[in-house]
Amino acid sequence: MTNTDVFSNKFNIQPQGDIVCHVKDEYGDIIVADTEDHRILRFEGINEQSKMSKKDVNLPVHHYSKAMLMATAFTCGRTALLLGLGGGALLRALHALDEQRVMDVVELRAHVLSVAREWFTLPGSDKISYHIEDAKHYLRKECTYPYDLIFSDLYTAFSMDPSQGTEAFLRLCLEKLSDQGWLVLNYYEVPRAGSALYCALREVFGEVLYCRVPSGNVVIYAARKPHLQTISELREQAKLMLSRLNISNEISDLSKNIVPLFP
Repeated sequence: MTNTDVFSNKFNIQPQGDIVCHVKDEYGDIIVADTEDHRILRFEGINEQSKMSKKDVNLPVHHYSKAMLMATAFTCGRTALLLGLGGGALLRALHALDEQRVMDVVELRAHVLSVAREWFTLPGSDKISYHIEDAKHYLRKECTYPYDLIFSDLYTAFSMDPSQGTEAFLRLCLEKLSDQGWLVLNYYEVPRAGSALYCALREVFGEVLYCRVPSGNVVIYAARKPHLQTISELREQAKLMLSRLNISNEISDLSKNIVPLFP
């Protein structure tokens, strides 16, 4: 029995929705469940990997996805790399914001891509390329153009891929960024001063911000070089971007949580 099963039994917490698709691959279960308003992707247990609103498939549901999207306000660039697909929430929103944005999507599990295509309304566009590959292997390959945005959301059923918090991974991402590019990490805590990740971010990047979201996740924004905008200007740009996706005023205040990591 997994820890999630123990937690679920102890607190009588059950996964939401009726299961409409359940497949297995070498990494485990891939489950799609439906509620009246949402479609949910789970890998195992009760943890939601992705959630899609049936009324507006382009509207991100999870707060960390909204926080990650705020990075699009920090650059006018139109190339993006997504490490980790899940149910495609970030991909759909990015495409809705700019249908001409050129995007590469890297997903380890072929079955996740197949399920996302069948059940989660992935956008059909010749601007989007999918790669079934380990993220670190992909980052080591030569690419034809630098990315203005790299979104890293690498999670298994129960935890973050630990490589996402290493200096080696950060340097691989840096090599793929444009001069004005930003790396956007979905992390599980604010890097503590003196920790390995804190020191690596300080060593590798010219500017680092973060945003703590209500769910507890922390989204880290790391730029190759410092930018001229003030924090207040970046927050206002992020708030305006969220309004383009019709995200409510309550959640648009998420932009107020953007702060520098380093004093």
